[in-house]
Amino acid sequence: MKTKYILICAAAVLLFTAACPITGLAQQSRLGGYATASVTNKEVVAAAAFAIKAQQNAMQEKMDKDPPKLELVTIMQAEQQVVAGMNYRLKLNVKLNGKERTAEAIVWWQAWRKPDPYRLTSWTWK
Repeated sequence: MKTKYILICAAAVLLFTAACPITGLAQQSRLGGYATASVTNKEVVAAAAFAIKAQQNAMQEKMDKDPPKLELVTIMQAEQQVVAGMNYRLKLNVKLNGKERTAEAIVWWQAWRKPDPYRLTSWTWK
């Protein structure tokens, strides 16, 4: 009887563990990891605008004349991560001198850092 009870409990644990991916429990974001954010969220839009401005300035510093023109077309994907502030990982469709390209930007936001709460920590062309 005791052996039967142990087998039933083990089977229940095994079934629950196997069912986690199906029920979505395994898809929840990990503590401290990135979570999906709406591309229309005002904080995401502000972070994207800052990323474009900061990258434009960085490219301009490297060139003496005719700085490239960078403009945001769409925010394709956005994720956020709670850190000492907030990280925004953004997949952006941009125009560089009129030609569409894709870039990934990570923007770090800290509300208490006035007057410049944003920092562009990464920009990668895809």
